Amino acid sequence: MGALAHGFDESIDSLVVDNQAIIGTLTMPAHADKAIPLVIIIAGSGPTDRDCNGQGFRSDAYKKVAASLAMKRIACYRYDKRGVGKSVNQSMREEEFRFDMMVKDAQAIIEKYKKDKRFSEVTVLGHSEGSLVAMLACDTKTPCISLAGAGINAAEILKKQLKGQLGEMEETVFKKIDSVRNGETVVADNPVLMQLLRPSVQSYMHSWMVYDPAKEIKKFKGKFLIINGTKDLQVPVEHATKLHDANNKASLLLIDNMNHILTEIEGGTDDNIASYNKPELPISTKLIDAISSFIVQ
Repeated sequence: MGALAHGFDESIDSLVVDNQAIIGTLTMPAHADKAIPLVIIIAGSGPTDRDCNGQGFRSDAYKKVAASLAMKRIACYRYDKRGVGKSVNQSMREEEFRFDMMVKDAQAIIEKYKKDKRFSEVTVLGHSEGSLVAMLACDTKTPCISLAGAGINAAEILKKQLKGQLGEMEETVFKKIDSVRNGETVVADNPVLMQLLRPSVQSYMHSWMVYDPAKEIKKFKGKFLIINGTKDLQVPVEHATKLHDANNKASLLLIDNMNHILTEIEGGTDDNIASYNKPELPISTKLIDAISSFIVQ
């Protein structure tokens, strides 16, 4: 572990789940001489890595969150999900992957750090798709944060995203999305379906679509915080309010002008989109303050 000049230390930490190595980065405030809180960040959808970078974008959002939390004497562990970044297993085939594997990995990570005497409490923060993973992975004694988390089923999200873009194919594609949600195998007989529902990904999509975030948060009995930005282009604030309606014991915070990669945007859509490739932009201080306050309550 090498001490960094700006007040925190970072080291690579990993564990093995089902013969799969999960690789991540542990950020520790410098000179921590007693047990401190830890936040585990679960990354968003697709090949988003532990820093919040992926195909076509580089934001460093999770990296900046970890550094900012360290300034408040809060440790952070962020990791590459199974099949992403350094957690890639070349022998694993796409058709073998299931949503529940991500939940199992998160549960193993939570358990590992709960046993670590360096930490006084473990809080789990799930961003975007990671919100649902966090809900499913946390027990009632583990504080949970949904950050830009969806409030509706993945099948409905897909249909909302595709609405009005498919022309005469729309009805056929939507029916096949519903069929996959119901556990049926469908034929991907056009380019749209090959991208969304190719045969090798259908089992994963079904395993994701069986969950309804609003139903899952309703079951949650522990300490919970829902956060969304008002300029999130991917997850509108209605998702946060839907989650809160399902569990009004959870706290709800809407951060003015914060977007999906957790920076505050004063301009319009063009500035918002451009920010996805400007890692030098600062993280929302309101977000960091909210996470910190939630942890120390």
